[in-house]
Amino acid sequence: MHISPKYTSDYWRRLKPKLKLELTSSTENDWRKAIDIFRDRIDGRFLKFICLIEKDTFAGFAVLALDCLLIETLKQFWEGVRDSKGKSKPYFIQFLTNSSFGEFFSNGKAEMFYCQIRCGILHQAETKENSLIKTSGPLVKYTDDGKGLIVNRKLFHEQLMKEFETYISRLLDPSEQELRGKFIKKMDYICRVSGEID
Repeated sequence: MHISPKYTSDYWRRLKPKLKLELTSSTENDWRKAIDIFRDRIDGRFLKFICLIEKDTFAGFAVLALDCLLIETLKQFWEGVRDSKGKSKPYFIQFLTNSSFGEFFSNGKAEMFYCQIRCGILHQAETKENSLIKTSGPLVKYTDDGKGLIVNRKLFHEQLMKEFETYISRLLDPSEQELRGKFIKKMDYICRVSGEID
C-alpha cells in the first residue's frame, strides 16, 4: 500500500525497528528517512496540489479545504492518534491557539474559524454566516459586525507552512522523544502495523 508517492507501508515496516528514541548516529540517519516519508506524504497529498492552484483568483476554497485537512493531519501526528473523530473541534481550536497561529487566533476566533470556515467548506462547500476568504488584509480578522471572519488564505497558508517546517525541525531533534514516539504511533496507524498500537 502506498503511503506517499515514493513510499509504501512495507518500507515503513522495515524502517520502524531502527527508529530508536535513544541517540545514535545511525538512528538519526533512520529518523531522516522517516521524516522523508512524512514530507513525501504531505507534499504528495496536500502541498503539491496547493502549489498548482494557489495563484488562481478563485482557488481560496480549495486551498483552505486542503489546509484544513492538513491541520487535522498534523494534529493527529502531534497527538499520536488514529483519527480525530469526535475531537475535530477541540483539536482545531488547540492547533490555532497553541501553535504559532496563537498570535492571530483567540479561542473565540479559532472556534469561529472551525465552525464557519472549516466546517462550512468541508460540509457545505461554502463558508457559513458572513465569513469570507480573501487574498489581502491581515491573516484573520472579524467582519465589521463581528459575526464572521475574513481570512487571508495566502497568509494563512504561509503560516501553516511555517508550522509544518517547525514540526519537521522538532522531529529532527533527538531530545523530542515524546513527539517522535507519537509520530511512530501515527505512522503505525497509517501503515496498519498491528500488535504495537495502544
